[in-house]
Amino acid sequence: MVGRVQTGMLCLGAILTAVLGHQVTPSRALADDLPIVVGVSVPPQAFLVERIGGKRVAVHVMVPPGASPATYEPSPQQLVALGRSSLYVEVGHPDFVFEQRHLESLLQANPRISVLDMAAGTEASCQIEPSGQLAEDPHIWLSPRRMRTAACAIEAALVRLDPEGAPHYRQNLTDLLSDIDRLDSEITQLMEGLQGRRFMVFHPAWSHFACNYGLLQMAIESEGKEPGPAQLVGTIEEARGEKIRVVFVQKGFSDRSARVIAEELGAKVESLDPLSRDWLENLRYSAGRIAAAIR
Repeated sequence: MVGRVQTGMLCLGAILTAVLGHQVTPSRALADDLPIVVGVSVPPQAFLVERIGGKRVAVHVMVPPGASPATYEPSPQQLVALGRSSLYVEVGHPDFVFEQRHLESLLQANPRISVLDMAAGTEASCQIEPSGQLAEDPHIWLSPRRMRTAACAIEAALVRLDPEGAPHYRQNLTDLLSDIDRLDSEITQLMEGLQGRRFMVFHPAWSHFACNYGLLQMAIESEGKEPGPAQLVGTIEEARGEKIRVVFVQKGFSDRSARVIAEELGAKVESLDPLSRDWLENLRYSAGRIAAAIR
């Protein structure tokens, strides 16, 4: 892809210099050129860009809250905003449907836009053997440890676009990494003694979160499809054996099967939002609900 920024960078407590395969042209070095327009695929990425960039950036989200990345179609207004962008932060996962369907052609029409692959350099490392869902789950932003590395890559890209803003970006990154590390520590303590336990979701969005904290996700949906009658019966029996008390659903997806299963189990149905823009507090809340469901 034209203008792609390759990242293989690490952030280990201190802020290290990003290693980029192709430099971003520092075309925004003057204050008169601010704010830098940055496009992102989903709201949690906007959280990172805004925390690091502050008032020096303006962020446009392509897939809005409550929409499904599997079915969303960008509006004409979004396409215009994308055309004004200097940087696009893609999820970069091969199974992220929105990017596979739209991003390549959109960026070919705007070859001056640099693209940062959020997934690069953020490979998962699990405490327990993950299910096969992990490789197919594009929701990498639900892992604080992968978001930490992505934050460092975003800071490096902004510094190269806007060298005069480097002190601002680096201080903001330091503060953000501190918040991410604190959240990671809180969730680790919250999940102490719960490793290996299963929680049930309709849409398999929480594989990377489960990977981080030694949990196992049970998903009702498989390959984007609701279960058939035989599979539904099997899922209910498996959930009953695991003493599932809560079935988690999310906006943008049918909850019909989840409610059938919950009724059979005498379980509650609760909603979690993996696409919340308030990433830090949303993940803290979601971790608390998951921990309460499996404790």
